[in-house]
Amino acid sequence: MVAKNVAVSLQEQQKALEDATTVIRQQISLMKKCLATKNKFMDALKHASTFLNELRTGVLSPKQYYELYIMVFDGLEILAEHLKTNHPNNHLADLYELVQYAGNIIPRLYLMITVGTVYMSIPDAPLKEIMKDMMEMCRGVQHPIRGLFLRYYLSQRTKDLLPTKFVSDKEESTGDLNDSIQFIITNFVEMNKLWVRLQHQGHSSERNKRTMERKELQILVGSNLVRLSQLENIDKTYYKEHILPVLLEQIIQCRDVIAQEYLLDVIIQVFPDEFHLATLENFFNATLSLNDQVSLKTILITLIDRLIDFKQRESDDDFFEQFKALNLTDIFDKFIDFINKLNELKPDLSSEDFCLILEGICRLSITYYPENFDNVNCVYKYAAEKFRESGTNDSSAQSHWKSLLLVPMSGYSSIKSILKLDSSYLDFFALQKPVVRKSASLDIIDCLLVNDVKLTTEEEVNKILEILKNLITADDDPTAKDLGLTQKTAQNQAIFGLDSSPDEEQDSLEVTLQQEKLAKFLHLIYNIDPFKHFELLGESRKYLSLGKSKVKYTYPTLVFIVLKLVRKLHLLKKIETREDRAKISHFFQFITGVISEMNELNINPSLRLNLNLVTAQLADEVSLVDVSYDFFIESFVLYEQSLVDSRAQYQSLITIINKLMESTKMIELNMDNFDKLITKCALYGSKLLKKTDQCRAVYLASHLWWVTQEVDESTITHISLKKDEKRVLECLQKALRVADNILDARASLELFIEILNQSLYYFIHGNDMVTVKYLNGLIELIDSNFKTASKEPATDKSSLEATYKHFDRTLKYMNEQRAIDERFKEIRLSFD
Repeated sequence: MVAKNVAVSLQEQQKALEDATTVIRQQISLMKKCLATKNKFMDALKHASTFLNELRTGVLSPKQYYELYIMVFDGLEILAEHLKTNHPNNHLADLYELVQYAGNIIPRLYLMITVGTVYMSIPDAPLKEIMKDMMEMCRGVQHPIRGLFLRYYLSQRTKDLLPTKFVSDKEESTGDLNDSIQFIITNFVEMNKLWVRLQHQGHSSERNKRTMERKELQILVGSNLVRLSQLENIDKTYYKEHILPVLLEQIIQCRDVIAQEYLLDVIIQVFPDEFHLATLENFFNATLSLNDQVSLKTILITLIDRLIDFKQRESDDDFFEQFKALNLTDIFDKFIDFINKLNELKPDLSSEDFCLILEGICRLSITYYPENFDNVNCVYKYAAEKFRESGTNDSSAQSHWKSLLLVPMSGYSSIKSILKLDSSYLDFFALQKPVVRKSASLDIIDCLLVNDVKLTTEEEVNKILEILKNLITADDDPTAKDLGLTQKTAQNQAIFGLDSSPDEEQDSLEVTLQQEKLAKFLHLIYNIDPFKHFELLGESRKYLSLGKSKVKYTYPTLVFIVLKLVRKLHLLKKIETREDRAKISHFFQFITGVISEMNELNINPSLRLNLNLVTAQLADEVSLVDVSYDFFIESFVLYEQSLVDSRAQYQSLITIINKLMESTKMIELNMDNFDKLITKCALYGSKLLKKTDQCRAVYLASHLWWVTQEVDESTITHISLKKDEKRVLECLQKALRVADNILDARASLELFIEILNQSLYYFIHGNDMVTVKYLNGLIELIDSNFKTASKEPATDKSSLEATYKHFDRTLKYMNEQRAIDERFKEIRLSFD
């Protein structure tokens, strides 16, 4: 069968494969019968020659041809086993000559290799002569696919038969390891030529098809290099002087992109790591002579990854001994020298490829020389120069520049090692586009948070915040605006508890999430000494202030951390003396400054008010009642001047009431100030816009004149801190008047019931002004209003029924209390 450069359909190829398969099976079966029959050996060789003829086809794809090859290989293996078992040594030599008279070259060479390799396995066989003979004869097949598989067969058959030792006083015919190496390299060179030639077969329109076929066949060529690496007794010196130069020469000379990329990758993968370390310069020089279309980054990164794995596999002691034995000064210098040559000889190398190579070198340096930060600084300095040359328009390389920025995060055992780098890192960081800097900053924060890395010195805090500065000042991403994320502000603020004021600038969800992460980062700033910790927070505030309106996300965290420090000092009994209080005053001055800055930026007034209140609460807790009073006053100022929304006013007022009720130290140490605050608070409540809010604020304010403190949790014992029965009753009565003036009957009734519940609380806890007569009158009023409301046609009966259930539950509670409190028996629970 003759190969023809004509297009063959898939159906024709499949038909040819099936026909050839049928013939091979039949002929192998007939050969086995002949081998089993005496004096039928020559017939067996004829059947072998017949099925080998099927390998002469030129219409099959490489995968289909491989199917035939496997069947033929199995058939020839049967023949080889028979030769080993049944033929004497002298007969094999004659048979080796005999099979070379086969009519066609493909059957002739396959039979020659089969018999020749069996001949090589016997003692005292002329190995060198047979190896040379077979190698020369294989040159007769120059068809790429047929030639590749023939030489692959030669490699497979001889792999366990080649000499494996260097012999100085050897016989000329037996050969030694030098001959084996020459044999394998020659076979590799010839196979590579055939493989490259395949690219130029057929019509130019089938170029992509040829490329795919070549990639299917590449393992055949690479098998020679694998076999070469498996030979024993080869040291790195022999490899450097006799093997690698020949391989690299062939790879360079072929000028084929696919061959150069694949074969260099195989060399990297199959030969020992020590060999690569000893031949870095040779390898680098070869890569500079490759085809311009070869992906240098892929080759170099593969080499770097291999060397890194080698270092990580070996123990430090073992690696040090091997490294010392290689007599290498610094492999990092070799890589830098190579980068210089690469930049000079290939100035058109894309910034993306260059960045990936630098990233690999950076990882290598961190792995081999973790304490040598100068190496890493050198990489970033080089990267900055290259980035300036290439400009900032190469958007495809952005992710790779970011990866280079993050190498120290994953490379060093301690993430804080990044703080030991010099300004080169920051310079390179600053050159990146905002989107890259922002993304890298977020990854750095994630890394710090996951590993819970504490920043304990001023230098560490400043360096990290210098890196994160772009995140602090982050603006809305235009892409986020395009996606309409800014319209989700109300939802975002609800998630983070930040209700924006109407005139406050709205941020996108992306910015909100970024700033939240930045706020989490602030908890990593820590020093065991609270005063030094406070100083570090002062340093961080200098950077955070650059965020302008974004401080609404970070300043609250800063305030709470400072409050935590105050509580810590209180627990350590460090706020006992006048000197201690003078020191601690700086903490509250800091908080005042933070809130004042938020005032200037017109940050959400509710947030500012809440920060004042929690600070006032803690100041009271540590007995700094004057400081607490000042923060409460500031809260009232904010309430009067900045809160315009009625709902926000009501919610803030309820919070103020709660915080005042918890200010027990002020009640004990400065009752006058406390009275001023609660009087003002009740006045605010009576001036709320909505009457329902007025009513609730006033009856809740009544608790400010009836403050108790739990002293024994097990017996639920309370002591009274402030009891003004008259003012309590006045608040309840005022709340009743407000509720009675509400036109909505159901809303009015609901408030009456709430006031009844408040009154029951005071009645139970011994307020003599809240009497049985007062409660009976209130219950009668509610009952009467229910009857009146139920008769009005405009009343919503379903909502009125829900309100009545509330009233009914209250009555049931009072009825249950009769069993344990005699006073409740005097309360009338039903009326005619």
